[in-house]
Amino acid sequence: MFTSFRYWVVFTSLFLLIVTPYSNTFHSSWHLDDEPNITQNSLLHVKNLDLDSIGKTFFADPSRHHTLYRPIACLSFALNWYFGKDNVTGYHIVNIFIHILTAFILFLAILTLFEAPNLKDKYQGSKYFISLLAAVLWAINPIQTQAVTYIVQRMASMAAMFYILGIYFFVKARIHKSRLIRVYLYAGCFFSFMFALGSKENAITFPLALFLVEIIFFQNLSFPETRRKVIRVSALIGVSVVFLGALVFLIMKGDPVGFIHNLYEKRSFTALERLMTEPRILVYYITQIFYPAPTRLSIEHDVAVSTSLFSPWTTLPAIFTVFCLIIIGLTQIAKRPILAFGILFFFLNHLIESTILPLELVFEHRNYLPSLFVFFPVAAALKWLIDYYYGKKSYMYPMMISFLIFVIIGLCSGTYVRNMAWANEKALWEDAMKKAPANARPYQKLAGYHEEMGKSDEALLLYQKALSSKDQRPRQSKALSLNNMGNIYLEKHEHEKAIALYKKAIDICPDYEKSIYNLILAMVDSERWEEASNNADMLLSKFFLKKDYLNLKGFILLKLNKPEEAIPYLKRALRLSPNCRNTLINAGVALNLTNNHKNAEWILSRAAQNSPGDMLIHLCLIENSLRAGDESSAGKYTETLLASFSLKSIQNEL
Repeated sequence: MFTSFRYWVVFTSLFLLIVTPYSNTFHSSWHLDDEPNITQNSLLHVKNLDLDSIGKTFFADPSRHHTLYRPIACLSFALNWYFGKDNVTGYHIVNIFIHILTAFILFLAILTLFEAPNLKDKYQGSKYFISLLAAVLWAINPIQTQAVTYIVQRMASMAAMFYILGIYFFVKARIHKSRLIRVYLYAGCFFSFMFALGSKENAITFPLALFLVEIIFFQNLSFPETRRKVIRVSALIGVSVVFLGALVFLIMKGDPVGFIHNLYEKRSFTALERLMTEPRILVYYITQIFYPAPTRLSIEHDVAVSTSLFSPWTTLPAIFTVFCLIIIGLTQIAKRPILAFGILFFFLNHLIESTILPLELVFEHRNYLPSLFVFFPVAAALKWLIDYYYGKKSYMYPMMISFLIFVIIGLCSGTYVRNMAWANEKALWEDAMKKAPANARPYQKLAGYHEEMGKSDEALLLYQKALSSKDQRPRQSKALSLNNMGNIYLEKHEHEKAIALYKKAIDICPDYEKSIYNLILAMVDSERWEEASNNADMLLSKFFLKKDYLNLKGFILLKLNKPEEAIPYLKRALRLSPNCRNTLINAGVALNLTNNHKNAEWILSRAAQNSPGDMLIHLCLIENSLRAGDESSAGKYTETLLASFSLKSIQNEL
């Protein structure tokens, strides 16, 4: 009963300590990858919870539909959408609750590790304090804000939650005496791994983490036979993890080698350069974890790529530092298992995102999982110091307690302050622009914000700055800025400027479909029908199965007075989207112009059912009836038109 009460005290303490610094995030807006992954991802916008709708959420890859993509995390987003659509509050509540659960499970996992053979006779009377302090220092650290407040990074936080749950089940199973209970616990461990992997692929390191737990906390490495066994099993697990990783990528991405190669083609760095740069970033992550001032945290960092071991000069020292830390971790396994585990767990879980994969160089949310046990040795050391000075009746004892309270208050305050930057797009990207002024992305994002506010001149200036700034995907970044500048000029009806900018964007990125599509729209708007048709052919040759592109080609052919040629494109568009208003109208007009009046009436009537308040559809129905010589139907549709709309509005439409 007393133990249960302690757990409730721990959970309540974690709840209050986490909710307080995150209390200003419930209305924080959508950012960056939130849009393609959630707000613009139609597969997650479920209207009911039947098996078919839920099943589709498992394949909600924003770049490649019909590909299995982080199904557990995506299902959670779909449920959020079902209950609250795009209202951010529900998403933030879930994210914060996941963070609280993860912190509590971390407490339980560390507490259970004290029952392992290599810790069992140590830290008696201190295990609750150390476990809670380690969980608190991890949970309220400002570096975690990117994984908690940035909505889409629920993928990272959910993966960590199931990951630490799996470790807890494993340790519990290893120390439990009942064979049946152990079976259940191992099953829980396996399913936790599957759920972690279903949240984010970096959880693939989980078997290696269990191996670390087994070696450090359960094996006596003073025996030579045990050491030999560990080496053999290490080799076997290493091969298995590589095989499993390749299998996961085959399932997720289809062609992992091609996937990696294609991504590196878009980057401003090579695989070797990334490999040399990441140790510097890992050292920087460590400094952020132990000195997480909000001024050092950002969604965007200005990182110089390491082009050799001596350029920049910090490359070799960083590699040496990482190497030394890993050696310390390996050599301290027997003597200081807590320290060894904290170090090795950190580097193990940076193995996926901080080595060879062609991802962006730095993101703070990547520390959410690796940092889980970083504060385990810190908490143990602080407890040792407190006990040491308490025994000596020294003035240092109250100072240590005051220092600890000061650290906790400072971390909570830092988290609250850092969360203020996540309040909206303007705050986030102005903050990023101050911290990474040489990077293009903050200028682009701020420009987009000004566009939405109707401040097109300010947006153009920011896009111009972005063009002269650096980016990890330089060609795509420049094309994006040029495209968006073209959009502004198109809205101003300055077609020639818009067309020139779109063409520049396409010259830089020939497969940039947004610019090709927008170029066609600009040509349509300026009635350059032949050029628009030729560019539509180019667009369809690259991205054929998209209903908007098929419909646009059909519309252009109608304007070129080629309704017979337009019909096949419009039919294909309707197969992809049977109720699209524009496609239904264009198809009805095309059938009307080819004297297929009966089918035209059927198509246009369907459009009218879907959009009863659309005057253009009624006018098209009247025209179709008149061309068919059906004055009775024309009169009927005219009566409906007059009953639905005022004469002035009809006159304006005509």
